Amino acid sequence: MENTETTCQACFRPPLPAGADLKSETNQWVSYCRCQYTYKPNVQFTIAVCGKCRRRIPYQAGLNYRVPSDRFELCSCETPDAQKIPVQLKPGEKDPVSLDPASLLKNLAFPKEKYSPIALLGDTVRATTFLCRDKERNTRVAVKIFKNIPANLHQTFESEMRKIKQLTHTNIAKVADFGIENNCPYVVSEYKDGFSLEQCMAMYDIPSHDVAVKILISLCEVLVYAQSQSVLHRDIRPGNIIFIDDTNSEPTIAVTDFAMPKIKKSEELNHSWLTLYYSGDEARNLEYNEKAELYTIGGLGYFLLTGQPPFKDGTALDIKNSHALKLPPRISSLKFAADRPRDLEEVIERCLEKDPKERLETIAKLKERLEVFPRRIQMQIEAVKRAKQKAKMLRVGSISLGAVIALALAIMALGHK
Repeated sequence: MENTETTCQACFRPPLPAGADLKSETNQWVSYCRCQYTYKPNVQFTIAVCGKCRRRIPYQAGLNYRVPSDRFELCSCETPDAQKIPVQLKPGEKDPVSLDPASLLKNLAFPKEKYSPIALLGDTVRATTFLCRDKERNTRVAVKIFKNIPANLHQTFESEMRKIKQLTHTNIAKVADFGIENNCPYVVSEYKDGFSLEQCMAMYDIPSHDVAVKILISLCEVLVYAQSQSVLHRDIRPGNIIFIDDTNSEPTIAVTDFAMPKIKKSEELNHSWLTLYYSGDEARNLEYNEKAELYTIGGLGYFLLTGQPPFKDGTALDIKNSHALKLPPRISSLKFAADRPRDLEEVIERCLEKDPKERLETIAKLKERLEVFPRRIQMQIEAVKRAKQKAKMLRVGSISLGAVIALALAIMALGHK
């Protein structure tokens, strides 16, 4: 397929690069024209686990990752042993892959009476997360085992988790269970079959700006809902947003890992990973409120448009101080894109202002501002449709007029005979 024009006039998306095959594409991280695409069954329920490394296999095995794949717990085996994990097991059936959690948890306990570990989903300084089978409900779940919550905060953990468990939204990975196993806190949430924004960035590089906008709008919807339930997320970062592909409609997201405020306050910031998406207000010891949450949305937007966090150099303390005192480099100076609206960059950069008063008023206002961009594209599409319709009517009119003139001339000719 030759790339003969910059955008499709029906959907205002670019054509596929020369030589690419849309039929083999299974992700919507990058926008391409799909006007000639024949819809096929959704692939989002068929993510496979490698039987060798017990990690998930990307849709396109053999990708050259932009960063070491073991950082994001994805299979990097030369010849993955792909094993499909069904949504539910048939009577007498067993999952084709299992994992011994003791090899990863060291001295931490795992609730094996309730859940059967299948694969590793994530491993950070805070927690280790497993893809598991719920033995009672026969469903796939994500079980997170916390590493550093001291015993004196276990009651606080349970109290805060009860509040988070009440959240019910289409784009939230709902908490199904939580508890303490041999002094080890754990949380169980519904498993969302997708890859985190962090993993998608490692696999596919920066998303199209219209995809980034859709992600941010959906995130704002979730956070506005959570606010209505008196809950703030407090830990917006690429690893906590799952990109769920649906090749037959628009991609969606699932928000995971709402932070527990009192638990988070007890953390020692001894790892730079903890401060990459820190709120500038937190860094200045200000109250964490909606304005602080706006800052972290800005940090995520910055990541989606540039491929990196606002600040990334130095120790955890260095990064924290940068959030408190500095403005990040301009988005266009790091990743220039000619087709990306300049006012989109301005919206994201405004969220990252040091003074909370300089940011947008609310998350709902940010959502309204972001919705301008897809609406603008839709207006362009409608304008093209109207222009084509008008041109068609003019052609029909000119043909009709020509026919009338021809008929009149014929009548005149007959009259002269």
